[in-house]
Amino acid sequence: MSGVSEAYSNAESWQSRREILSIVTPKISLKLRQLFIPGLTGYRFSAARLHAAKYGVGSSVETTKKVVQRFDDHQIVHFIDFIVSPHVCTDLPFGEKVLKLSSVVELFIPNTIRNMGATRIIDQYFHYCKEMCSDLEPLGKNSLITILDTCKASTRKSLQGINYFAAEAGEAFDGIRKMLEDKVTLCTDSERLIENLKRARFYLKSDYKVHVTRSSNIADHCCVYALSDPNGRNFAQDCDHEHDESCIECSNLTSTLNEIQRLIEETETDEELFDRAMKKFQSYRESIEAWKAHLLRSINQDLRRENLLDNLSNDEIYLNLDWTMKFLPVKSRELQSEFF
Repeated sequence: MSGVSEAYSNAESWQSRREILSIVTPKISLKLRQLFIPGLTGYRFSAARLHAAKYGVGSSVETTKKVVQRFDDHQIVHFIDFIVSPHVCTDLPFGEKVLKLSSVVELFIPNTIRNMGATRIIDQYFHYCKEMCSDLEPLGKNSLITILDTCKASTRKSLQGINYFAAEAGEAFDGIRKMLEDKVTLCTDSERLIENLKRARFYLKSDYKVHVTRSSNIADHCCVYALSDPNGRNFAQDCDHEHDESCIECSNLTSTLNEIQRLIEETETDEELFDRAMKKFQSYRESIEAWKAHLLRSINQDLRRENLLDNLSNDEIYLNLDWTMKFLPVKSRELQSEFF
């Protein structure tokens, strides 16, 4: 008994002590055992007896660790594919980041920026899963935030030098809003128009890029229809469906701009001020519509690129060649459309 007591005292874990204790517990009582091992509880004595009956006297049992996984790899891959898509990220023409793998291998990846904040990305992802992947159960919000924190990327603060279409459209939205704020005393609908304008801006900034597809019953979302030249058959393609549906958000943008134009026509009495305001408004409107058209072209180009990569054979490569950049501008301040 003294040898068992000494081995029990020198054991480092409760599992080892239970195995040692199971040698003598079937033969003696708890009170007798407590004389040799002071402080032995009834629970541990009963656990040792159960061990002897279940696995055998003094038998060693190997325990396996059970990992509780509350998600699968497909959910993670689906979200990562979403956040690295052109809808969310924009590749920068400069800078790179170093990614260190567990094998100490370093990978150099181009620097990217996210067009939206983390909360907006997650909300859009939930809407995307609801509309496009109804059979997929997305991860929870906290898990998605953790993934975004782990997959580092810069947050967009200014698009000057990266995407002039978006930068000029942002200035146009701000300019129209300033025009409406100056007319608050003359029109009771100014606040409503400002809210609709803000709503249209957020839509173009986020959800519009997800809604655009190669084939859609909504004219504004159909790449084939929207990019076809109505005056040239060589640059047009017929759709195999009707465009008999409308988008609430796209209609909101068009109707809001039309209302603002009517507001300017009704409130400006001076002819010279009216001409200035209309010219400024038309310039703003063209910038917004140019941004929307640029988004449509970009999405169509990305769809084509993905199609090429999917159908690429083992003996083929994909090269992306951009137009040669000019070194000297024609004018001191040159628009992107004039630059190219």
